[in-house]
Amino acid sequence: MVLRQFFGWGRSRKFVIRDVSVQEAHEGVTRGLVTLVDVRRPDEWAETGRPQGSHGVTLQDEDFVEKITALLGAKTAPVALSCRTGGRSAQAAQKLMQADFTDIANVVGGFLEWEKQGLPIDLPPFDG
Repeated sequence: MVLRQFFGWGRSRKFVIRDVSVQEAHEGVTRGLVTLVDVRRPDEWAETGRPQGSHGVTLQDEDFVEKITALLGAKTAPVALSCRTGGRSAQAAQKLMQADFTDIANVVGGFLEWEKQGLPIDLPPFDG
């Protein structure tokens, strides 16, 4: 499956949340097709690092949706969400869906699966 199609570029996909593997998320970030957001807490990022190329926006932030909107620039931009195992990122995806984002993916297995697959990790300090 081509990631451009998978992440819904050029198609209306309102209220759809897809599950993606860590490999698909990594390839999407590497190819510049999706913005990857790690929704864990800063203390977790400091302890383990974050998936390479990801941005950190904590799910519990009161202005979570506003931060994601500012990061993406548009609610139609493709976003993939990751956490430790996939639970919080699924919650974050629901939040974005309720805020009318249209191209949302949940990274199955989260950071633990990313690490298990040997995918690259950014270590602190982080830029975004």
